Amino acid sequence: MKGESGFADKDEWPAPVRSGQRLFVLKEGDTFLVADTFGDITGDGDGLFHNDTRLLSTFRLLMNGQQPSLLSSAVSQDNAFFTAHMVNHPLPPLGESSMPQGVIHLERRRFLWRDAVYERISLVNYSDAAARVPLQLLYAADFRDMFEVRGQSRSKRGSIAEAQVGDRAVALRYQGLDSVWRNVVVSFSAAPMRLSGSGAEFEVLLRGGGQWAL
Repeated sequence: MKGESGFADKDEWPAPVRSGQRLFVLKEGDTFLVADTFGDITGDGDGLFHNDTRLLSTFRLLMNGQQPSLLSSAVSQDNAFFTAHMVNHPLPPLGESSMPQGVIHLERRRFLWRDAVYERISLVNYSDAAARVPLQLLYAADFRDMFEVRGQSRSKRGSIAEAQVGDRAVALRYQGLDSVWRNVVVSFSAAPMRLSGSGAEFEVLLRGGGQWAL
């Protein structure tokens, strides 16, 4: 079932592929990020943490509603950059024929700096034909502390507030039992085609041999 934003309910998102995967960690100051080999955060003990609070409990990248096919991923020797290389599954038709698997290369590259995550998502079309590439970024914030993430339950929690949605940014907010407001902002260098409190969608048109970056 899709809401007014055009996004499927969270229970309908495709399950992440996690079997046998290692996790990658980036750390800078009081901020650290734990994600899988795709660069995804799924809420299973991973996440974006700052001052021992998990800010992002979900951060997933889908291509045409599917997890792309992974080629490789790694953290640089100085532990500064995470990079993942992926390719497409077959894509929707643009014109007379659909785009075959493996011709759209997707690179996901990120680093942490001064309490923020910077991520560059780039696409290259290695086909001679134009391609339509739908991209979805799914996100959520549970604002749980490290003890809760590790399995400890709390009798009382603060309250999650309604997300503030702009043209190119979304603020996810939480008011703790201490009455302090905490928030995490997901912002984009270009305006998405659709943007909501749980996801952003881009419809990328790539000419043959074309490139695109976000």
